This record gives sequence, structure tokens and C-alpha cells, in this order.
Amino acid sequence: MFSLQGLLKKHRTIAIWVAIVPVFIVLYFIYVPVSLINRERVEIIINEGDGLYAVADKLSDNGLLLSRDAFVFYVLMIGQDKSIKSGRYLLPRSLSVAGTAKILVRGLSESDDVTATIPEGFNIWEIDRRFASLGLIQEGRLSRNYLHKEGRLFPDTYRFKKDVSLEGMVNKMEENYMAKGGTRSDEILIVASLLEKEAKTKEDMELIAGIIEKRLKLGMLLQIDASVGYGWCLKEEAKKNKGFCDVTQAPVALEIKIDGPYNTYMRDGLPAGAISNPGTMALEAAANPKASDYLYYLSTRDGSQIIYAKTPEEHAANRRKYLGI
Repeated sequence: MFSLQGLLKKHRTIAIWVAIVPVFIVLYFIYVPVSLINRERVEIIINEGDGLYAVADKLSDNGLLLSRDAFVFYVLMIGQDKSIKSGRYLLPRSLSVAGTAKILVRGLSESDDVTATIPEGFNIWEIDRRFASLGLIQEGRLSRNYLHKEGRLFPDTYRFKKDVSLEGMVNKMEENYMAKGGTRSDEILIVASLLEKEAKTKEDMELIAGIIEKRLKLGMLLQIDASVGYGWCLKEEAKKNKGFCDVTQAPVALEIKIDGPYNTYMRDGLPAGAISNPGTMALEAAANPKASDYLYYLSTRDGSQIIYAKTPEEHAANRRKYLGI
């Protein structure tokens, strides 16, 4: 015969299991991933206005949920049914319901932005070509329409929406220029744009800025090849209207004999405008030139070193030694 006590104990055990098993089932569907080994990522597009159930259907239809209802239950339970963010998601099959919900609620979608890195010293034609190569513009649109912004298109890494307007890109770069220490002084900007082409280190930029300042005060010609090359490109672009010019192809030896607003071999003072888009280091050096006894400098053929001189004779000797001329 079964005792009453034994019967009650048996029923109590069954009741406990009846209560526990559903909890384990729910926890299983919430925290166990669809696959422990398949890390394939599936693209899911969540549109603006997609409700919880529509999202659950998309996930379930693409094999990303062990249980559609478990996903709905979990999101409602944590009170985030109104917090799922729209966007393009790449979700691995190794995620659980909880993991998937966390990504969607936080809005950790894939970015469709285009990343564009503009190095210090790029001129407007080089920026134009970089943007065109990324599919942001048709080549020539920037250089033809915004040449007057040369110098103020701050070199940095930018993230642009694919449908960004050219004006929006230019405005963002110019705002960045001012935010990163840009100057409203045309003279400082022009000097900084020259420094980007003449030097690489902070010390050299400061010394060359000091030499430029001293030569300007003495009424000496600056004789900067990079400025001459830029002026040549302006003329070539005006003639051919290609939207791009490579300043490294400028015939400087011939061009220095032709007068022009960027020919620092024939005209006193600074060139007519900036010849590149300087970064913070060049801007700071231009604003804080370093005084020295030097009046001349040259770059070795490999560009690894700047050689300074105090007199024309010393400079001529350096030219023979380091350049063979």
C-alpha cells in the first residue's frame, strides 16, 4: 500500500518539475544560439516603422531564431519592443535570441557611410580624385567648383553618407578646418600650405617658416618650386579643363622663367594663394616661425633631410654636394 505521505511527496516532485521545465525551455530558446559552429553572417534590413512582430518574422524567416515567439517574449519582457533600431544588420547564426535583441536594440547596424582619408598637404585636385575614386563625386566637380577653397579643406578622415552633396562635404571639411585651429589669416594659411610641401617634421616646418618670414622682411625671393608647380597646374587646368592636374609633372625648370602669380622666382612676396591643404602641425608652425641664422635650405634628393645654409656660398656648396648641381 502507498502511504499518504509518499503520495504527497511524489505529487510535490511532479509539481516542481512541471514548474521548472517550462522555465528551462524558455531559457533554452532565449540563450542558446541557433548554431554553435556556424558563424555565417546574414544580412537583415530593419526598416523605419517595422514593429516587433515584423522584425521577429524577418529573423525567423532567415533562420536566425530558434523560436520566433521566444524572441517576441524576451523583447517584451525587457521592455524594449519600441527600441529596435532600423538599419542594415549582418547577424551571425551563432547568436542567441538575447544576443540578437541586444544588437538590434543598441542599433549596432552596419554603416553605409563612405570613409575618405585626406592626407596633409593634398591639393584640391588630389582631394577631388580621392573623392571620385570612392564614388562620392564625378571627377572634376570639386576642383572646378571649389578651387577658391584651396587650403581650407582640412586633411582628416571623414565619414560621408553615400548621398552626401558636394556642398555638404566641402562645408564639413571647412568647419573641421576652423575647429582644428584653422586661421582666417591668408598669409598664415599660404605659408602653412607651402610648409606641407617643403618639410615633414615639426622642427623643419618651424625653421622654414622662420626662413620664409625673414626672406619676406628682407625683400628676398622665396624661390619655392612647389608654388611654381601649382601655378603651372592652374594654367594647364584652365586650358584643358580636365578637372585634375598632377603638380609633380610640372616643368619647373622652364616654368620659373615665365612670370605668374605663383612664380616665387620672379615675384616678391608670397604666392597668390594656398597651394595645398595644410594640417595642424603646418598651421601651428606658420603661426609660430622659429628664428635662426639660416636664409637658405634644400631637400636631399630622397626627401629624407633638409639642409640649411646661412650664406649664398654655403647654399651653393650644399647644392653641389647633395643635389649635384
